[in-house]
Amino acid sequence: MIITKAEQNDKHILRHVMTLYLHDLSEFNSDLEINQRNGLFEFDVLDWFFEKEGLTPFFIRMDDDKTIGFILLQSGPFSNPEFADYVLNSFFIMKKYRRQGLGRAACKVFFEQLPGRYAISQIKTNTPAIEFWKNVYKSLNIEYYEKEEQEDGHEVIYQYFQV
Repeated sequence: MIITKAEQNDKHILRHVMTLYLHDLSEFNSDLEINQRNGLFEFDVLDWFFEKEGLTPFFIRMDDDKTIGFILLQSGPFSNPEFADYVLNSFFIMKKYRRQGLGRAACKVFFEQLPGRYAISQIKTNTPAIEFWKNVYKSLNIEYYEKEEQEDGHEVIYQYFQV
């Protein structure tokens, strides 16, 4: 399992994989719609992750040339320093690679590369994501606490922990 920072020349790849993530997420977030001009789900601030300090995109790869997902990480001015060094904005494993332990393995590698205090949230109705993260915490022996919040008109569950 390899976690690598996505570089500027990789942005088009991340943009395409992001459409898959947003499609999956649209099941739980009724605000997500395809762009009627091009028929794709689009993340309107994706460019920021390649331009702004404190926003970092990563690819999750099986090896040097097989991308299976991505992570978008917020830090510095885009985190809440009182509670977390990092906010895990998005975590995605393509469906073909789910339920094989690869997401959990990616989390283990990622947290080893970037230890610190984390905040991760899921839309309250996204029970598969909530279950995934609770399984990750259990398998990696991570103690966390939860807090329900409102975010952009949605009920979300945040988990806070340190690795």
